[in-house]
Amino acid sequence: MKKLHNIFKNKKKVNKDFDPDIDKILTDHNLNYSDIDFENKDSDVLKSYRNLNSQINKNSNYFKNLRSFIPFFNYKAILKPAYTIVLTTIVIFAVIEFKKINKDVEYVEITVDKGEKITLHLNDNFTIWLNSETTIKIPMELKRNAKIFLDGEAYFEVNQDKKVTIISGGITFETKDCDFHINSKFNNELVAHVKEGSLDFYNPDFPKSTKLSLSNGDKALFNPIVNFIAVEKENDTNYLAWHTGLLDFDNISLNEVSEIISCYFDIPVQVANPDLQYKKFTASFKDADIDKILEKLQLSFNCEISGDGSKLVIN
Repeated sequence: MKKLHNIFKNKKKVNKDFDPDIDKILTDHNLNYSDIDFENKDSDVLKSYRNLNSQINKNSNYFKNLRSFIPFFNYKAILKPAYTIVLTTIVIFAVIEFKKINKDVEYVEITVDKGEKITLHLNDNFTIWLNSETTIKIPMELKRNAKIFLDGEAYFEVNQDKKVTIISGGITFETKDCDFHINSKFNNELVAHVKEGSLDFYNPDFPKSTKLSLSNGDKALFNPIVNFIAVEKENDTNYLAWHTGLLDFDNISLNEVSEIISCYFDIPVQVANPDLQYKKFTASFKDADIDKILEKLQLSFNCEISGDGSKLVIN
């Protein structure tokens, strides 16, 4: 632990307004902080001591005024110890809280294996769903305004008074009340969707004045190679199929269907027949396996589907 007088050895670093006799003042008033380490931010603590000196000086003047009314009664002898105890208690608790705020943030890291999914209920107002092959770092103390780091795909439900900050794929996201999705591994880009609420985001490499916002139904795409962000509306909710288990194809081309199936089942699907690529398909599946979907496609388009173990081909 650092002795208090060691903090003030280098007088050049101390503000000119700082009272160099503070050690004497603290000693005169029975204030001893030699066991407390202010190494994190000495300057902030010095301000507290300056305020403390000021209050003690005011207190001394107050005692003098009292004595002018009743010169034979020693109020200072009674009030000074109580005053000192109160100030000591306040400063000690302030320092303890100060040290809590400035100590290093401790994180827990969670990695989801391929083919697995995890749900994290951080509190009553904050839940995270993690898709497979995703890693997330969460601060041990959520009450602190610490950042969450995401590498992969997750869905968030946030409804609280305290702001949540999430960093993923080179973008910083902030919100207090929002249901949203982030995927930092979407075709070498980052994609974010907002289902409900408002989500602020910005590229920390740019000024904060470039901060953007997403609201209900908005989608953002960030290309890290060119540092470009595009914002548009998203009506297709199949990006959340891994979370909801619902695949909904509403009059979309077979090319798009194959892309969605590829993402959902992590199996490459290719439409080899050019006559089928832009055929429209409509169907809904709840927790369906791939065999049921492929069977529906064969019946709808009278096509053949084959596979070689590495991909599926629609002809």
